Amino acid sequence: MHKKDTYNLAIGLVLQELHEEQKLRREKIAEALEITELAVTRVEHGSEPMSAGSLVLLLELFDVSWDEFIRRVRANLEKAEAQIR
Repeated sequence: MHKKDTYNLAIGLVLQELHEEQKLRREKIAEALEITELAVTRVEHGSEPMSAGSLVLLLELFDVSWDEFIRRVRANLEKAEAQIR
C-alpha cells in the first residue's frame, strides 16, 4: 500500500495530464473546482490534497469516469513515489 502523500501527488499528476490533454486554462480549472489558481498548482505538485468535492467537480469538468480516473492514478503511483523520495 502506498502512503497518502503518494496518492495526493498521483492525483495531482492526473490533474496535470487532463489539464494538458484538454488544454484548459488554469483559471477555468480553478473556477470549476472552486479553488484558487495557486491551489490548482499545489494540487498538481502534491503539496495540497484535493477535497472530495473538488474531485467530483474535476471528474465532471474533464468528463472522466471514476474508473478511468482511478486507472490514471494507479498508472502514476510509481512516478509519484519516485518524486517523493
